Amino acid sequence: MNAEAMILLVGSLAMQASRQMPTGSLNGLPVAKYVAVTSEAPTKKNQATLGIDVDARAAVVMDVASGQTLFEKDSHVAYPIASLTKIISAMVFLDGKPDLDDQVTFLAEDDAIAGKTVIPTGERLTKREVLSALLIGSVNEAANVLSRTSGGREAFVAAMNRKARAIGMEHAVFYDPSGLDARNKASARDVALALRAALSYPDLRKTTEQPNVNLVGRATNRKYQIKTTNLLLSSDLNRGSYRIVAAKTGTLAEAGFCMAQATRDAEGHEVIAVVLGGGTHFTRFQDVKALTYWSFQNFVWNGRQARLIREN
Repeated sequence: MNAEAMILLVGSLAMQASRQMPTGSLNGLPVAKYVAVTSEAPTKKNQATLGIDVDARAAVVMDVASGQTLFEKDSHVAYPIASLTKIISAMVFLDGKPDLDDQVTFLAEDDAIAGKTVIPTGERLTKREVLSALLIGSVNEAANVLSRTSGGREAFVAAMNRKARAIGMEHAVFYDPSGLDARNKASARDVALALRAALSYPDLRKTTEQPNVNLVGRATNRKYQIKTTNLLLSSDLNRGSYRIVAAKTGTLAEAGFCMAQATRDAEGHEVIAVVLGGGTHFTRFQDVKALTYWSFQNFVWNGRQARLIREN
């Protein structure tokens, strides 16, 4: 079979699969507008290659399309995950089908219990802008205002825990939407599953790709420049043959330095690298970068991939 015929066959099979799959699920994952389909999981080129020595306490690399684990270190042990919590918060918020142009006002109860407050009490922004602050700058009060205005914080956190169970996060538990509560825990594999599910949310992917966002408060006319917490957006992993698809960082005294990132290569293969409990601000980025490069260099994807775009 020639290459053109193979591409047509894969496209046909993908469309057939999309018609046969239950609405809203792909291998147990919710589907919005993004689906990754592959006919075969990646295989390691050299079985003697065990991986790399990472600084983090726990790590995992997962193939997005198949869900196969390519590398792991204590990947089933639950640790505090700090602001990686916001991956779940963003999905739960978007699951409510909010009008992103609606405006919300920040109240005193939304102020972060720790850390620096970026958006002050009384300020007013659209939900789209608050979501940007949440995912790009990891603004803690953004998580609090979105949860409060989406049915109340208690109900929102309960929905977060239900969401975690629904996408297969076996060890995850959440007590707050921002990640400032050190009792928020999950394993590295849990976090990989969360980011894999998050790829089905176009708003989440597009937002985390941005290096910064400039906001203007409706109540004060004050300008806020929210800069990304992901240093890898300006690295070799986001140019040339590679593109960062989605990412989130997290830092807390009890959690150390954490990160989850999905990266695509020139052929369209995507992997998620997660590190928990990194020793320093910079080692988490080094770990994720090294794990991503190692995975693309040491695995081969024999099956072709196709992506389906589904409108809601």
